[in-house]
Amino acid sequence: MSRLVRLDPFALPVRCAVPSMAGQPGAATAAEIGPDMITVDRPAPGGMLRQTFPVRAWRGVAVRMAIAPNGMTMKVVMELLHDDPNLTLPLAAADEPADVVADWQAWGARLRLPLLLIEADGRIVEPIDRIGEVTTADPRPRRRHSYFAARRPRFLVRRKTGGASTTRIAGREIIARD
Repeated sequence: MSRLVRLDPFALPVRCAVPSMAGQPGAATAAEIGPDMITVDRPAPGGMLRQTFPVRAWRGVAVRMAIAPNGMTMKVVMELLHDDPNLTLPLAAADEPADVVADWQAWGARLRLPLLLIEADGRIVEPIDRIGEVTTADPRPRRRHSYFAARRPRFLVRRKTGGASTTRIAGREIIARD
């Protein structure tokens, strides 16, 4: 396992420091990620500013490939992506993409945010088709098994098939008379 940093999506609320962004003015230095709300600590004139945002303020859980500081290897970074780059929060970093995939899906499901990929040119791509919060997929066949497809529906099985022939009874009429 080649994990460098990892926050657990199943241990919410999680408090984390954000050392990579601490040098930028207005960037988050610490955050507490909960299932519904995220609290961010940011430097402000005269002290620290604590802001609370709903999870919906973030665009999604993004994965991107980055060059490691040594310049020789690639690093996979998973982050909570925000429109304001100062509020983007790192969730995990690893040397191998396979180490991040399960956490990527778990964070997306836990926070109910879309899964995103950040490509090398900076484009943000959503690999799973969605309409709002509903993921779209090809429809499944209604009858999956041929055994059931050949049978008649249950309500038709109860009905008796009738014949078109009628029987005629011949004879004389018997009437009782007093």
